[in-house]
Amino acid sequence: MNQKEVIVLTGFMGSGKSAVGRTLAGKLGKPFRDLDNEIEKGEHLSIPEIFTVGGEPHFRKLELQYLKGLLTERPMVIALGGGALQQEAVRALVKQAGVLVYLNVPEEVLVQRLKNDKKRPLIRDKHGHLLSEAALREKVSTLLDQRKPLYRNADYQINVKPEWEKHETANEIIRVLKKHASASTS
Repeated sequence: MNQKEVIVLTGFMGSGKSAVGRTLAGKLGKPFRDLDNEIEKGEHLSIPEIFTVGGEPHFRKLELQYLKGLLTERPMVIALGGGALQQEAVRALVKQAGVLVYLNVPEEVLVQRLKNDKKRPLIRDKHGHLLSEAALREKVSTLLDQRKPLYRNADYQINVKPEWEKHETANEIIRVLKKHASASTS
């Protein structure tokens, strides 16, 4: 595996990109950056506050801006926000920078992980309250339908098993990357 590569994790909110990314970076001896956390630090606002102040379009502009800054550092593992790939410019930057790994988590697991999550503005109602479980299930299904074609264009897809811990997912990513690196050199 080329240690100079930037490894970018994508997947739906709640798929474990941050936890797995941190673990993966530790195993590979690379720095880790979470794009959403970098935006929050740089803007001195939480993601929900950014959505409240400027809406989703403003947030998407910030994603692109901060990703450009992160990609000046190498090697690295980066966790994107779940909707970042909706932007063509983000997809192009990631493709140029390194490898994109999609964490494919079963829809029902995502719903269970997200049902009490108060930090995600896209799964709140118009009053800022958490969605009911039925409404959340519908929202997750709708957003996944929109985003899966983008996720599936990743260089690698990791089908995360519901019972896996973050280190098992990180190990699977390493296994897949090593397998493909050795196949491309032989």
